[in-house]
Amino acid sequence: MRLRSFSAATVADAMQLVRDALGPEAIILSTQRTGRDGVTVMAGVESANGTGAPLADGAESAIDTIDAVGAALEFHGLPPTIADQLLAAAADLLVDDPVMALAGALDARFSFMPVVEARTARPIMLVGPPGAGKTVTIAKLATRARLSDRPVTAVTCDTLRAGAVEQLATYARLLKIPAYRAKDPTVLERAIANAPKDGLLLVDTIGTNPFDKREMDALGEFIEVAKPDLLLVLPAGSDVAEARDYAAAYRALGATRLIATRVDAARRLGGVVAAAEAGKLHFAEIGMSPQIADGLQPVNPVSLARLILQSAGSADAGAAAGAHGATRSHR
Repeated sequence: MRLRSFSAATVADAMQLVRDALGPEAIILSTQRTGRDGVTVMAGVESANGTGAPLADGAESAIDTIDAVGAALEFHGLPPTIADQLLAAAADLLVDDPVMALAGALDARFSFMPVVEARTARPIMLVGPPGAGKTVTIAKLATRARLSDRPVTAVTCDTLRAGAVEQLATYARLLKIPAYRAKDPTVLERAIANAPKDGLLLVDTIGTNPFDKREMDALGEFIEVAKPDLLLVLPAGSDVAEARDYAAAYRALGATRLIATRVDAARRLGGVVAAAEAGKLHFAEIGMSPQIADGLQPVNPVSLARLILQSAGSADAGAAAGAHGATRSHR
């Protein structure tokens, strides 16, 4: 095997140098960060007779895999620092399946904790900006818990938004679960005390502007009495920088997990991944459809990797189809 090292600013750039110098049959042996602004990749290529000709079989290439992962991360608009870390972790795994390479990198970089399956004695409180889908997410979580024969109680603190109480009451009636409204922290504290201790207690909150101190302080009063497991609900497709700021703001209130909603209506998940990184949040759930029964799914490294790669692949296929159609229209 001929061995060479390649240095560049990012893993993607180093991989391109490897491809240019050694071809598609190159084997990635290691990646190593060299300070804050560089990376070194050690690569080699098997040869049949020492002349550099690649073996017909037996030599597995990681170049195409890393190329696929890198292209997907670029499509989703991940910040370069996160994308570079994920690419480096994927390259270290030396696997030729892009899904498994990215899944391993995500597993090394992030943590995953579903809501219903990861049982907790504390209330589950959902927070987030207006319109993120907190109330519908409460209904989806309650449905999954009910299907598992787990007692559920729902409480809404959103008594200001028009129709908010009625919306939760409708879901509660359909699911046959008790539901309460808490207009202030004292009422919320009383509702929590009266809820079954062995059940799942879900608390909805009013949408808050994370950059408005008065609104966040008011939300903090509810959090203080509930002492909940605090989950941030954010819609997919958000601007990456804004999503990071949102996550940091809600992390300051105690948020530890992230639920991404409207994933079916967004092609780019860079904001979701950046929010988890900025807020040091566990990935919990992803909203894949408006259906209450099965529209919310626990997320794990493999399912998230598959989603990231499929979204990027669908966009590439759509672009190719569009180009093909344009070519045909000029014939």
